[in-house]
Amino acid sequence: MQTLLVICFDAIGDFILSLPALGALQLRYPDASIELLCSPRNVVLAQQVAGIAACHAVVLNRELFDKPSWALLRGLRSRHFDLVINLFDEPDAVAMAKMLYIAHGKLLSLPLRYKNEAQQKLQPLFRAKAREVAAAVNPHFVYRMFAIVEGAVSGPYSVPAPCNMAFDTSRFGRYVVVNLAGSQQGNSVTARLQQDILAALPTITGLSYLCFSHTPVAIERPDLRCCYPDSILDAATLVRDAVGVCSTDTAIVHIAASYAVPTLILMNSEPWREAFIPLHGPHHVLKVAGDSLDALKPDDVTAALCRMLVS
Repeated sequence: MQTLLVICFDAIGDFILSLPALGALQLRYPDASIELLCSPRNVVLAQQVAGIAACHAVVLNRELFDKPSWALLRGLRSRHFDLVINLFDEPDAVAMAKMLYIAHGKLLSLPLRYKNEAQQKLQPLFRAKAREVAAAVNPHFVYRMFAIVEGAVSGPYSVPAPCNMAFDTSRFGRYVVVNLAGSQQGNSVTARLQQDILAALPTITGLSYLCFSHTPVAIERPDLRCCYPDSILDAATLVRDAVGVCSTDTAIVHIAASYAVPTLILMNSEPWREAFIPLHGPHHVLKVAGDSLDALKPDDVTAALCRMLVS
């Protein structure tokens, strides 16, 4: 096996969780030149993964008539990789067609999860053209990714997320990162609830709060500042050096878990989210009923954060 192309997950948090599986693939194919196909928002992370020869950015889902993407895919197809490995187990029909196009009949894939009816109609053709590995017994995301190795894996089950090693966080002192906005409606809070939570955060001598926010918040307290990191690598460095993290977003949660930073995870009760709770690390979960975070109570967040910081 000389050349290997690995198709990665779209979301940032999912990419972080895929790093142990990428490491396992490097061990399984030690002589192969491994390249990654990932979403544009993950390129800066992918470029920092040790041992990766090249990274290619393309949107797989939805984008059918994107000429630049197809030009890139044609270029990859022409290279005839020895094996194309798919870690993206929730593609739509467009993404499935792109995978088959690149792979030239050499596609090894995780079992696909349900996306929509169009995806299901293409499943028979996909399974005829690609070989799917056996599904993992454990439904957690990390174990699902490890199934691609098709053998016993001893770990590690967490790999430190790439970060900006040149970014100096010392000017912030001792701080807790607070992130109350996610990429989905189910892991974001309203502007009013965000203000109420920030106002209720406990005052602790020598400790400040760093809120990741695009815009200033209407809360004035001397121990709170808002910022939005210039890149995900800067955000990862800020998380790495934090005393603790309070977040609704799984990308921030999994970066924190990869560095064993104590983390308060604010989440709703959608069953599928259980598969994304970190396997390891000093994390605490505050869960509310329903498919949104509207039922979060600021006093509960404060109490849970206090318990975490003193534990």
